[in-house]
Amino acid sequence: MIFRHEKKRVLVADDDKDFLSVTQSLLEFSGFKADTAENGEDALEKIKKHKYDLLILDVVMPKIDGIRLFQMAKKSKRYAKVPVIFVSGHVNKERLEERQREVVDKADGYIEKPFKTKTFLDTVGGLLKK
Repeated sequence: MIFRHEKKRVLVADDDKDFLSVTQSLLEFSGFKADTAENGEDALEKIKKHKYDLLILDVVMPKIDGIRLFQMAKKSKRYAKVPVIFVSGHVNKERLEERQREVVDKADGYIEKPFKTKTFLDTVGGLLKK
């Protein structure tokens, strides 16, 4: 699904450089502006500096994990209503600790890696059309 009419800005935070590269390419090909961060600390700095329309966060990242980053972002007025998708290649959603699952369940989406391109873009596009 291609959304060339959109110019929404997305931040993808993940410690897997290959995932960041592929995801950024997919998003930009689909008409979105995509920034990347290799860890939660870098993502937090970008969140403070820019306004994003969607956050895509890896559950497990160095420095600040995706769950903590989600909690920090949602406390701010700027990001309280911004949709968030969690991604993970290490943790099946059902296998998360109860505390983690409670936070992940508050997000707007959860995608396990590897994912199908169509599923990913449909999820992103659906959230950004709202």
